Amino acid sequence: MAPQDTDAAAEVVAVATSSIPGEFLVPDLVERFRAQQPEFSVEVTGTDSAGVFVALRGGDADVGFAGVEPDGGDLVAEVVGADEIVLAVPAGHPLDGAASVSVAQLAATPLVEREEGSGTRRSFADALADRGTPLISDQQWTIRDTNEGLIEAVAAGEGVGVVSAWALDRHGRDDVRTVRLDGDPIRRCLYLVLRDGGHDVAGVLAPAASTFVTLVREHARG
Repeated sequence: MAPQDTDAAAEVVAVATSSIPGEFLVPDLVERFRAQQPEFSVEVTGTDSAGVFVALRGGDADVGFAGVEPDGGDLVAEVVGADEIVLAVPAGHPLDGAASVSVAQLAATPLVEREEGSGTRRSFADALADRGTPLISDQQWTIRDTNEGLIEAVAAGEGVGVVSAWALDRHGRDDVRTVRLDGDPIRRCLYLVLRDGGHDVAGVLAPAASTFVTLVREHARG
């Protein structure tokens, strides 16, 4: 790479983000960063949590945001937000209006879930496993690769959706209701993810990315 290209790259923050932080966290951070640091720019790529880790490992992203922690020791994660996973049911569904839903009830109905690399899906599966109540493996699932698509599928009666509370509130509609599983709320963290060593903002990261990470950390502390 020519020296001028290296200099140009140092002024751009390449961000990879999964859907929930990409909708509810990253846009505000990017807007604030651009206002405070007009000499730098930000390029945001949306994917799922697994895709965020691939982008970081492959050098296609400087900074990542995900709904789950990465596997392996080559990436590090810091909590920068929180979310709750809830169930979305069509209006008029037998579970519509239920105070809460048991895992047995949920196992008896088709589900609408995000793709396999989704942090929402992984967090939900992990929460059920921690409770000792995993869903049956041959349950009918409909897969959607966006939150909007998932909610549309629920509204169309394709099943009960496993979804972020933030997403359901934002895309809220009269024909889709929120219910929760029995027991404690299923909460999950949202993470800032960096290559190992990249968490030292005085070290590996280029100036633009280092400055952006500092802003993210300040936002999380606030």
